Amino acid sequence: MNISVSEDVLKKYELSLNEFLLLYLCSRETDINSVAKSLVQKGLADKSLKEEFIVVVSDNIKELIATILIDSAKAVLNKNSDFIDLANKMREIFPAGRKPDTTYYWRDSTQLIARKLSTLVTKFDISFTEEEALNATRRYVNSFNGDYRFMQLLKYFILKTDKNTGEIKSEFMSLLQNPEEQSTLNDEWLNEIR
Repeated sequence: MNISVSEDVLKKYELSLNEFLLLYLCSRETDINSVAKSLVQKGLADKSLKEEFIVVVSDNIKELIATILIDSAKAVLNKNSDFIDLANKMREIFPAGRKPDTTYYWRDSTQLIARKLSTLVTKFDISFTEEEALNATRRYVNSFNGDYRFMQLLKYFILKTDKNTGEIKSEFMSLLQNPEEQSTLNDEWLNEIR
């Protein structure tokens, strides 16, 4: 189950995130005390010195919780849809078809690229114009001078998590933040590895 909660939506209903989360747990008839004990046993939390309590939630509040979750999901979808147009334009800059010797498409789907852009903006709290994004994408693709063997797929150019280290990398963000540096592929280096 995936839960997405927008704090902007919560403000509309005059709820804090903590209040909503407690209401959500209560609406699922969660035994908060047993969950707390389980977390203490696992060493993830310490026992509170305050009194234990039980909260009951009405059907009307359960409906409110469902409405907040739906409104939050719509907010996330709208945020992703803000990037649809940019995703299409970035896809046009990358080569068509599949990366040689792989089953992966250079461009992937518009929805996936839009989601990657949205994730990048949310995770790193960065902003950029469409022109800056397209310029960074062109600089990246052009730096390979038509020899795309070592070029990343568009989705990984935007955001990639290293499987071994868990480190998040973004060549796209590097190029955005270094617009003055010309990104070119060194042909001598390429000849050395051939």
